Amino acid sequence: MKTLSRDDLLAIIRNYYDSSSEFLYTSETSPATKRLHALWTQWLENMGPWNAFLNELESELPTFVVGDTLSSSDGGPRCLVYPPKESRVPGANWVVVGCISLLAPVYMVYGVECDYADGGLRNEKASFAQPPSNMALPAQIVARKIETTFGFSAVSCELAETPVPLFVGGREPSEVTLFHALFTSDPSVIP
Repeated sequence: MKTLSRDDLLAIIRNYYDSSSEFLYTSETSPATKRLHALWTQWLENMGPWNAFLNELESELPTFVVGDTLSSSDGGPRCLVYPPKESRVPGANWVVVGCISLLAPVYMVYGVECDYADGGLRNEKASFAQPPSNMALPAQIVARKIETTFGFSAVSCELAETPVPLFVGGREPSEVTLFHALFTSDPSVIP
């Protein structure tokens, strides 16, 4: 599969997000948002490959907790691999997040650093650094499974940080990156 360049990805995402605030304060849905929602509708009608992917992750990572999160305002779904319940500590936990884009055949794996308290996550913060040693194998497995299941190519952190002058999620153009447009406008928010 051909690796998409920065310019290729920028040209693609411009079809799915607005470059002006024209539709922010109206009840009318913009043509770009309609195209994004149409992609989500099509994808939601055929979630078989995604569900099979999640099942394979659960098989390969039996002691970990595997889940996903879907939002039609995002560029694609995300899978989540939580550390085993018995290894969670009140501070310094790392959740593996694998994102695929519905807009282009690309993916990215990152982490969410968090604390656990009262049975839930606290102080979530996205991390694009290398995973800690206890989560390195799950991160590798997520990446390999995305590549073999969907045939997608990884996006580098440098490319993901490319600024894009578009409105994505609740973000203004001055704070939007290629990552936000391709995957999610709020990488720290996970269930």
